Amino acid sequence: MRYKDCFDKERRDFLRVVKHAGISAGVLQASSLIGGVMMARVAEAQSGTPTKSCLVFSAGGCTPNLWFPANGGSTLPIQSAPMQSHYSKMVMIKNGSLSGAGHGIMFHRFDNASFGKDSFDINMGRTIGANYPVKCLNVSNVPISNLSRDTSREIPATSSPQAALDILFSGGTTTTSGVAPRKSIVDLHYPTINSLKTKLGAHEKEKLDSHLTAIQEIEAAIGTGSTGGSGSSGSCPKPANTAVTGFDAVGKLQCDIVALALSCNLTASASIAFGDDAHNFIFDKLGGRASHSSHHWNATLYNEDVNYMSSLNAYLLDKLTAAGLMSSTIYTQISDMGNVDTHGNSDVPMIVAGAGISGGRVMDIGGKTQVEIYQTIGLKLRADQSPNGAAYRNWGVSTISGL
Repeated sequence: MRYKDCFDKERRDFLRVVKHAGISAGVLQASSLIGGVMMARVAEAQSGTPTKSCLVFSAGGCTPNLWFPANGGSTLPIQSAPMQSHYSKMVMIKNGSLSGAGHGIMFHRFDNASFGKDSFDINMGRTIGANYPVKCLNVSNVPISNLSRDTSREIPATSSPQAALDILFSGGTTTTSGVAPRKSIVDLHYPTINSLKTKLGAHEKEKLDSHLTAIQEIEAAIGTGSTGGSGSSGSCPKPANTAVTGFDAVGKLQCDIVALALSCNLTASASIAFGDDAHNFIFDKLGGRASHSSHHWNATLYNEDVNYMSSLNAYLLDKLTAAGLMSSTIYTQISDMGNVDTHGNSDVPMIVAGAGISGGRVMDIGGKTQVEIYQTIGLKLRADQSPNGAAYRNWGVSTISGL
């Protein structure tokens, strides 16, 4: 059979797998997890091929000589040191800039202030994610309204971990009065999953059980009750999010959820923001100071701040690696400026890692911006050949050779 493109083949393979397994459309609609398991059957043959995108905004810039390895070496200095164990998988972009650097212009991070076109994360969801239950999951650990964009419409980042889980699994319930008791996502999906276990292979059952366990652990951290998959109605008397507060805890839970979403094949495009470019967020793990308090020639505190932000990126990379996602996922990290003392727009800390990327190196891109990076990554992900390839946002620039 001839296919229109590689993603048309993926969609037909998915439908063939579902039909062969005897799973109805109603069951797929009832449980996004089952859809993810069926998608995994199709995806397993594509290991090593970039099929997913994880886009990261990490606020605060860097001091270049304390960010890049010195003298062509491979040892990361103080500001990037937490990511040392992942250096072999990543390219650190040198001499990179942004379409706009500084405070208050978040629309220059995942976009280039187009105001009428998709941001990169939303466009990847629209294209490579067209066959997935959730087109794009965009989360953050502070409220952000103007980072992601669906053409002319801003898509606020989801800063509540519970709300992020609800997007993935539709786990919320409502009542007529008081605080709505929230049924565990595991309990909501368990009857459907249990009825289909005879149609799943041993490996798929094991994977599904691991996904359910991960969901339970995240719900426990948030404060959402779970009955451990018994099928009864586990609930929590507290409203969502009261158990999870603070820049660090929320950031790490959102990392867990991003890794879960990609691992369960619920989405092919996830984005996460650690802070925003106003830099008024509070580092609860660094004595409760505001991010901006270390800017402008306060080197000791600034080193601590950037090191900490690198540790959040390292945490997410740890999660993606543990889930086996780095062979299928391209990880792209963007910031908001270069040298923070001057809010400069050169040597902005940017990283590309994962599937199809030859890591363990620093790459000079000669002043090119995030726009060229997005064009390069989008084509590596074959977004222009996707089920909705006509909707691929061509950024109108050349790709970066050798990335």
